[in-house]
Amino acid sequence: MPRENLKLALVATALSDDARQAPTLARKAGFAGLQFEARTAALDIPELSGTGLKEFLSVLRAQDQQLVGLRVDLGVKGFGPGADVDRELSRLTAVMEAAKGLASPLVCVDLGRLPEPVEATPAKPKISPELAGLILLPTAEERANPQASQQPERVAPPPDPAFVSQVDAALVELGRMADRISTAIAFRSELSSHAAIERALRAADCPWFGLDLDPAAVLGDRWNMDEVFSRLGTLVGHVRGRDAVAGADRRTKPAVIGRGGTDWSQVLSNLGDAGYNGWVTLDPIELADRASAAAAGRAHLLGIR
Repeated sequence: MPRENLKLALVATALSDDARQAPTLARKAGFAGLQFEARTAALDIPELSGTGLKEFLSVLRAQDQQLVGLRVDLGVKGFGPGADVDRELSRLTAVMEAAKGLASPLVCVDLGRLPEPVEATPAKPKISPELAGLILLPTAEERANPQASQQPERVAPPPDPAFVSQVDAALVELGRMADRISTAIAFRSELSSHAAIERALRAADCPWFGLDLDPAAVLGDRWNMDEVFSRLGTLVGHVRGRDAVAGADRRTKPAVIGRGGTDWSQVLSNLGDAGYNGWVTLDPIELADRASAAAAGRAHLLGIR
């Protein structure tokens, strides 16, 4: 993605919980847009009247800020067992209608826990002693069952069919709502893998659905960045600007963009190859000094050639 096409926004609460102050602070920090939580203790955007929505937009426009969209976190249960699916769908409908009323029809949703598809490890190739040398002699188990070493190993049991059915039915219904309202939805899940997100997106098969790409989450995933783009690159609907330092057991620690393990040059290049021309919204919420982290992250991204 060429630098001149890079559109950088910021999560509004990174600067202030006051929706009237955030646009001024974002402009002074050099950002062109803001993404807002749909519902906070200070502001419930879907509950605003038509006049309230207009006033909200006027505050943004007065500071030359564009509204990237709204975002929602469904919590741990998501659409899974124990969740009140009808209530969540109703709330998301209100958020989508508010986003459309604000002329920014994009909603980013954290889906919570998703059914994890079974992924098999690749089969081990059969190597002859002539090629491998005498030190690679077969074990007693392999001699007794020569096909065993070539069978893929399942890393987890299949997901509960009821879990899969409930999530898929909810996403299909959400897709109908998105089509009716004409609002795009970009999904992520901090509790599930990209394989689980892909499975959910493929099952829903909705043109209004996409991926809320989070490079920090990729660092803790089974798939690396190349795999994510190979499988989901054309479905990226929004980019969540975060970075992290990767540790053992796929654990990650939040970091300022450019100081973590993400190769942002690769990310931007892959986004360009995928034809993405949307926003990269920096999200330093988990960092101690949010304003400084936002400034450093912006400088890093703009410095990439």
